[in-house]
Amino acid sequence: LKTVAPGAFVMLSQTVRRYRCVDPATGWNLQAYGPVISLRNGKIESIRHNDLDRLPDLPPIGASGQDDMDAFYASLDKAHASWDELLSQDKFRLVMKLQPGDTMVVANQRCFHGRCSFSSSTRAPRAVMGCY
Repeated sequence: LKTVAPGAFVMLSQTVRRYRCVDPATGWNLQAYGPVISLRNGKIESIRHNDLDRLPDLPPIGASGQDDMDAFYASLDKAHASWDELLSQDKFRLVMKLQPGDTMVVANQRCFHGRCSFSSSTRAPRAVMGCY
């Protein structure tokens, strides 16, 4: 992203986003904030990318009017479109086919992960667990 869309990289590494995940059944409530791309000494330290848990963005501090806010949100949307375009490319994808009994552990802020369709049965149920 830094190479192909440097403005998007700056936007996603400098704009603080808010995230929240709540499980009403258990009362579990996880909240976090930070940029999509966290940097330390100019190097990527971690990634936060969960559109389902991201809360609506607040206008930037110092926005003086509707035009400023509209420009900010347009830039943020454009940055996310550039990011999503990269993430959707097969060349950045590693597919692991798991068999019943296999376990995979993923560090959420270091590696993106997703799921393809799967078949499950009572003999070989599928379980996805999060650890925070």
